[in-house]
Amino acid sequence: MQILAIDLGTDMVPALGLGVESPEEGVMDKPPRRLSGRLLNRQLLLKAFVWYGLIEAVLAMGAFFLNYWVNQGNLNHLASSGPLYREATTMTLGAIIFTQIGMVMNSRKGRGSIFQVKHFANRIISLGIVLEIVLFIILSYVPLFHTLFNTAPIGLDDWLYLLACPYLLL
Repeated sequence: MQILAIDLGTDMVPALGLGVESPEEGVMDKPPRRLSGRLLNRQLLLKAFVWYGLIEAVLAMGAFFLNYWVNQGNLNHLASSGPLYREATTMTLGAIIFTQIGMVMNSRKGRGSIFQVKHFANRIISLGIVLEIVLFIILSYVPLFHTLFNTAPIGLDDWLYLLACPYLLL
């Protein structure tokens, strides 16, 4: 269910926002790509899977194990249920969502600096980021969703880890 929450709940609006993103300045001054060139080329695949994917995986797994360890979980015998497990999976979900925020912001900048991007110019992306965070808060703190999504409330100190995740991709 958490995967569906990510795919259908948190990634949808920011992805739509990227689809309506204004073109970068000077994009028409660049020569077009070759006719034989592909939109989905080796460089893009390496960036997506090797770079972003690896960072996201490390941060997500790090969130799980760090939360488990900080809360005195036995890393040699990981439980597959219970409050500690649910809190650790909630941290994993949060790390994925927050790294996705970093990825969408990184995708907006093209080849320039992240500091040159007008962050609130694309209202759909801004709305999507707010919706991602609100959905994560609902899944984490509203008891009705705990059973359905196998989540649990996380502590304030856990938020520091999550808030750092987007910046590690910039």
